[in-house]
This record gives sequence, structure tokens and C-alpha cells, in this order.
Amino acid sequence: MNSMTDLNLTQSRRSFIKAAGATIFAGAAAAALGGCASKGKEENKNNFAQSIGEIDWDEETDVLIVGGGLAGQAAAATVATEGNGAKALLLEKGALVLGDGDSPFSAGRVLWTDDEHAEGFRQYLYELRGEMDNTPDAVLDAFAEGIHENRTWIESLPGFQDSFIKATEHFHPGTGDTCYPEYAELPHGYNLGVLFFQDEKYDHVIKFVNSVFAENPNITHKLNAPLTALIQDPETKAVLGGVYTYEGDTVYVKANKGVIMCCGGFENNKQMRADYLSAATARCIAGRMNTGDGHYICSRIGADMWHMNSCAGMWTSVSPIEGEDVTMRTPKQFGITVAENGRRFFMDWDSDHEHDWEVIDQNPLNINVGSRHGHMQFGGEWPHLPMPKTTWYILDDAGYKQMMAYSTAPNFEPSSEGYGFTADTIEELADKAGINKAELVATVAKWNECCEAGSDPAFFRPAKTLTPIKGAPFHACHCSTTMLNTDGGPRRNERAQIIDLNGEPIPNLYSAGEFGSVWCDMYNGGGNLGECCAFGRIAVRNVLGIA
Repeated sequence: MNSMTDLNLTQSRRSFIKAAGATIFAGAAAAALGGCASKGKEENKNNFAQSIGEIDWDEETDVLIVGGGLAGQAAAATVATEGNGAKALLLEKGALVLGDGDSPFSAGRVLWTDDEHAEGFRQYLYELRGEMDNTPDAVLDAFAEGIHENRTWIESLPGFQDSFIKATEHFHPGTGDTCYPEYAELPHGYNLGVLFFQDEKYDHVIKFVNSVFAENPNITHKLNAPLTALIQDPETKAVLGGVYTYEGDTVYVKANKGVIMCCGGFENNKQMRADYLSAATARCIAGRMNTGDGHYICSRIGADMWHMNSCAGMWTSVSPIEGEDVTMRTPKQFGITVAENGRRFFMDWDSDHEHDWEVIDQNPLNINVGSRHGHMQFGGEWPHLPMPKTTWYILDDAGYKQMMAYSTAPNFEPSSEGYGFTADTIEELADKAGINKAELVATVAKWNECCEAGSDPAFFRPAKTLTPIKGAPFHACHCSTTMLNTDGGPRRNERAQIIDLNGEPIPNLYSAGEFGSVWCDMYNGGGNLGECCAFGRIAVRNVLGIA
């Protein structure tokens, strides 16, 4: 059975089914890739349905939630606590109870704000959007309201205790820390708080949110259960349910109220990274199951997409020379980063967040430097920079030891075999690493002059990060372009409804979290998990008509 050939033939035979025909068959095509059906099992008869009316649903629920990260789990917790007996089916593609996307591997920080600063936070969101006006005011307004509710919502959930969390306030200059606020230079930056769980049992927000519904009989949570298709009525365009695989079976589930897509990003889909980010060679820290399945599924039924170029990524971190692994961050203040041509090419004090808090409140945004979830100041603006496949972090022995003693040092020797090189001279180091020798020698010499002068006129690194490279042995640590997550996906409105190519909501189809996130330009740390909680609730309340 050739799934692509059969799909084309089926579409031509069933043109009256339109989008529904394509999505119905997507379930059959997925089964076909595995040999039509698991060994010893008959193929689901619904795979041969010629119309919506011929589907004999295998299961039925009120709310189908696709994706078991924090967005999906916040949605499930909202059904459990506010649904008045409504039932939900939560499908997770991977094998982890807390989801196989980015959520459980994140820092666990959730944005919130209080009554006094709620309006200021809303204005801050407008400022972060800047001239990227594809996230409408109404969507940002709904998001701001959701962030305002985050803390009180978490504290209202069954089983919560005050000791579970630590909540910090960043409401005026001088209170900035790490990436809170990420863009303190903006007029309304100081209007947010961040909370995180610190309990021995619940050391991450997703663990606590999961506990809210884990024993609830109205919530069914299935692992290793990837969605393969949505079922759409060809006349009304309403989404009626979905198709997923589970324990070797193809399952057709009817969603009486609606479907909420919480599928995360596409960062682990190399083709999509190439198409939308020009970053085919970037390495991803987590989100191994975030391969864009939901993007393809929603595209088949006519969903529009927005800011597919938006992501958290494009800094450089030490990594094995071969393979796909990469570290989260590398202390970059102890040397310089060069390309294979031996030259520095960007402000190389970079990681997921680097802020110079000593001057951040003194200079305007177009003067300050740093790395803010991969956004770097370039010509006074803060875009993502295109990065080469391979870079090298060059340090002398004193700098290397300082790096390895730092709190975010890698848990391996990054200049050892398979990761980098060590040599007694810069020339020998260049030969070992395959770096242009003459250029590297000149670059290191120029860098040392900058360190002596206390100024980096090329890229304006802060003086406190200017560490000379003088004492042998010298080290070259292999680095890769590093990514956390993508934010692009199906366009949504303020009610979390997914929008079609004509600008109209697709009936009964919703989204939450990084799957078509609201973040279109500059991003603030804690904002993705904050959005998972906020739009997880917004989606459920609109699905169930209780908003």
C-alpha cells in the first residue's frame, strides 16, 4: 500500500469530502506506514469511510487535548476543576507522564503580575511586539489577563500550599534579575513577577498541575498516543474529532465540545528548521517529540500560520563535534568565539540569557548588548542572528579553568577528545581544529589588545567579560548553534480559536502554549510556561462555554 499514491487517488475520488476526506485518510495513511495494521489486528474500518456519516467512532469525549506538556496539562486541570463533570482525553505523543516536549526540561518559571501592574504588563507586551504587528491587540490583551490570573489560579488549585512556590516581584528598577524583565530598557518592563515551585515533591510547576487531575475519573491521560489526523465536517468546517494511534491500533475519537492543540513547536524537525528559520544545523536542547506533527495536521484543514520564524535560540554552546547533543549554556566570558575562518563575527558573550545588570537601566535598548533567548543587539535592533554550523570557543588555560569552575560549566571536559582540542600554541590549536591559522593568530592578538585597553570596539562586549588569551596550554571547544523552542504555528484569536486562511475561526478547534504562540518578536523568560497556563485555561473555558 503506497500511502501517498492512495491519498491522491482518494482525494480525487472523494472530492465532495474536501478537507475531511484528506484528514480522514491521514489516519489510514498513518496505519499504512506501519503495514496497514499491527500484526494480528484488523485495520480500523473507519479508514475506509466515504463520508462523515459512515464513521463509527471508537471513543467519545467532551474535550480532546493533544499534547501532554504544560499547556495540555493546564487545560486538563481546568477541565477537572471548572468543567462541571466534563470529560477530557489528553493525548501525549511520547512516553513521559509530564510530556516529551520542552515543558519538563524547562526552568519551570511562570510569569505573573498583580492588580497594580496588570495594565503596565499589557503595555510591556505591546512594546515587546514592536513593529511585528501580526499578534493583534486583542490576543495580547487576553494573554495579559491570563498572566494576571496565573498566580491566583495556581494558588486556587486543589492541594496547593503556600510553601510550594517562591514568587518574586520585578516592579521597579533595581529589582531586575537573570531575565526578569528581559527587556528592562522598555518603558513598561518593570511590571512582572515570576514564580517557581521549590517543594521537594513538586519542584516544577508541571508536576503540581499534573497532580490536580491525575486521579480525576473525568480525565483520561494516554501516553505513546500520537494524533495522526483531525476529522472535519466538509460543510460546516467544524472539527468533529481526531484520529490517533495507541498500542498498535488506529483510534477514531469524537470530541463533542472541541479539540485543543497543545503540540508544542517544530524545533526537532530539520526540514521545518531549514524552511522557516534557515537553521537546519541547529541543535535542540530538548523537545525531542516536537517535530511539527500538529502544524502539518492543522495545515491540512486550512489553518493559517503566523510568525513561523519566531523562536528561542541561535546562541552557541559547547557540544560534541559529532551528533546532535548540545549543552544549554556555556559561560562565554572567559574567551572568544570564532568561526572556522578564525575570525570573531558577533558579540560572543552569548547564551540563553546574558544581561549586564550594572548598566542595563542606564543605557537605551539600542546600545546595550547581551543575548536574550538568542535575540542579540544588531544595528540597534534585537533579531536572531544567522549562525554557522560550527564555531569554536577559544580560551587559554586560566580562562578554561575559570569556565569549568563556573556555576553553569558543562559536566564534561569540552576540550577533550570528541569535544575539542588542546595545544601549546595558538598555531598548533588552529591546525588541530581545522581553523584558519593566520586569521586565528591575528584574532587572538587583536583580542588581547582589546583586553588590555578594556574595550571591545568591534562588538562592544562589557569590560568585565574581556578575558585575555595568553597562557598555554590553549583550548578550542566545539560549539553548535543552540535552540530551545519555536513559537510559530497556527494563528489563534483571543478565545484561543485557530484561524483559517480566510481569517475565520475553525469551529471547535483551539490551541494553547508554544503551538502558535503569541510571541512574535522579543520574548521574556517565563513567558512560554506563563502562556501554557493562560491559554490552556482560555481554550478550555471557551470550548466548554464557561469563559
